[in-house]
Amino acid sequence: MTRLGQLMTMSGTSAAQLACNAGAALVATRVLGPDERGIMVLGMTIGSLCALIGGVGTGSAFRRQICLAGGDRSALVSAFARCSAAGALSAALLGVAGTAASAPLIDTALARPPFLLAVGCYTAGQMVAGQVVDAWFADGRFHRGGVAAAVTSAGGLTGVLLASGAESATTLFLAQAGGVAVMTVAEIAALRRGGLLSWTPVCGNAVTGLLRLGAPTLGLSIGLVVVLRADRYVIGLTAGTAAVGVYSLAATLGEIPRMLPAALGQMCLRDISLGRGAPNLVRTTLLAVATTAVGGLLVGLAAWLLVVPLFGPEFGGARELLVVLVAAEVCFAPFVVASRGLIGGGWTTAAGVLGAAGAAGAIGVYGVTGSLGGAIGVAVGSVVLYGGLSIAAWTLLRRRVSAPGIEQLRGR
Repeated sequence: MTRLGQLMTMSGTSAAQLACNAGAALVATRVLGPDERGIMVLGMTIGSLCALIGGVGTGSAFRRQICLAGGDRSALVSAFARCSAAGALSAALLGVAGTAASAPLIDTALARPPFLLAVGCYTAGQMVAGQVVDAWFADGRFHRGGVAAAVTSAGGLTGVLLASGAESATTLFLAQAGGVAVMTVAEIAALRRGGLLSWTPVCGNAVTGLLRLGAPTLGLSIGLVVVLRADRYVIGLTAGTAAVGVYSLAATLGEIPRMLPAALGQMCLRDISLGRGAPNLVRTTLLAVATTAVGGLLVGLAAWLLVVPLFGPEFGGARELLVVLVAAEVCFAPFVVASRGLIGGGWTTAAGVLGAAGAAGAIGVYGVTGSLGGAIGVAVGSVVLYGGLSIAAWTLLRRRVSAPGIEQLRGR
């Protein structure tokens, strides 16, 4: 398949995944109202972060190592399966603990046992679904990986639709987590048929190799989630769950134009993993920025007209927030491409440091801007933060793919 064909295929499956995720979020928003929706969003925020922690970066490490393994990769595949199983359980427990600890700070509803069960199920499902997608991508089967991501998201949307008659954040959250789980089990079976899942005996070196290479990328993964999701948490602390619900609607709509930069980033990762360098890095980055800007403009215009008629006047503030968040997405597009390129090149330490710096910056920026300006302040803070991360990531990648002796630089 040509690069254009790969890009169109990945964009199509990314669009399907995004449509399902956005659809689930919009249905839940319409059914629940600001307060209950805010509680659900906070559970998803904590769960998403813990899902990445549970993976310990092994998905990215697997994608890097399988390109170098050649025909003998059974031990690597088996080690990846073991890491994924252990990570799912750890992630679920961590998600429950993190949500319960947040309840006294934000809302006691977060500590209700049924809601904690929903958080645990959602966290484990997100972690395993992400590992499945990484396994397909590692084998160069971008279309199949994209289908897996879209299918699991469709399961979540189906769950939300089936439970939409219950005006409860816990019920909708459990239904979404259950739908994702059902489809993830089906995708695990497909992964086994495709030769990318095995439980054959494996030596400890294969497992530790994945953990050793993956752990540094955890800084980037966690940092990215903190950058993209900590805004909700800060708003919950400073303005309450209703403000989280309104902000989440704007953020959901603002993230719609991100699908093409995400596809470009995945292709950049594989190109560099295979030693092809980063062809047309400047052009790729400009394409990512331009498409995000056009998509953001269209989404913004549609949302300005439709948000109040569809969701009610209590969500009217999402329109002003969306204008700022679309600008933030344009600033973020170069980071989406360049950060994947750093992982593909094996520059995991640089990627991890960048992610950790982004997380620290997010806590500081969102904390200050949220205290001063509430939800709109946090949105403005995201513009500053996203722009800074894009400049840093693009500069790091550009220097490495342009430097002589590129192979010696990998991993530093």
